[in-house]
Amino acid sequence: MRHFIGATCMSLTLMANAAAADPVVVLELYTSQGCSACPPADELLNELSSEDGVLAFSFHVDYWDYIGWTDTFGSRENGQRQKMYAKGFGERMVYTPQLVIQGQAAVVGHKAEKVNSVIGKLRQHQPEARITAVREGDLVRVTVSPVSKPVDASELYVVRFQPEATVKIGKGENAGREITYSNVVTDWHLAEFWSGDAPEEYDLPVMGDQPVAVLLQKRGQGPVIAAALAR
Repeated sequence: MRHFIGATCMSLTLMANAAAADPVVVLELYTSQGCSACPPADELLNELSSEDGVLAFSFHVDYWDYIGWTDTFGSRENGQRQKMYAKGFGERMVYTPQLVIQGQAAVVGHKAEKVNSVIGKLRQHQPEARITAVREGDLVRVTVSPVSKPVDASELYVVRFQPEATVKIGKGENAGREITYSNVVTDWHLAEFWSGDAPEEYDLPVMGDQPVAVLLQKRGQGPVIAAALAR
């Protein structure tokens, strides 16, 4: 971790960030291969994943495995992440397909009109922070900085994902279907904390060849305030 110091440097950095920061909307679809209502949401996410300014991820859960098909990408950790959002939103239960948008709103994952409306509103907001991520071998060098003023204390999450996967489902509610998924999350974890007061740089270890994204969220898995793909 490196700290950037000096009032003049800080001022110039914030001015540059204010001019350069672009809104990136993060979509997290909580889905299951065993859920008959999920394929339309999976298709919608496939479409949204190709849009500029959108980072769209498929978080497969395992809590529907008992009905006949074990999701090949499902994990308990993904379900726990969804439950954490539900707690923050004041909801008492989770469901699929659920799309969490920017860590701020949750909608039924196949409701395209509602999803696009929320995305459009969020794109009008000036980002609070700027983040860049550069892949250097087994490290991702991440730089975060406030855009115009200090922000709330935040957390850095590293997300690994498979850009595309097609699965032929053998049992359960979707038996016999072949479904293509986009940006399937294979691993995510809390990597670092940021005070939000001044620019900082972090060297985060990563292994393997899968693409990497970094999400900056307010403490307690709150709203996403910045996100970037590692280039």
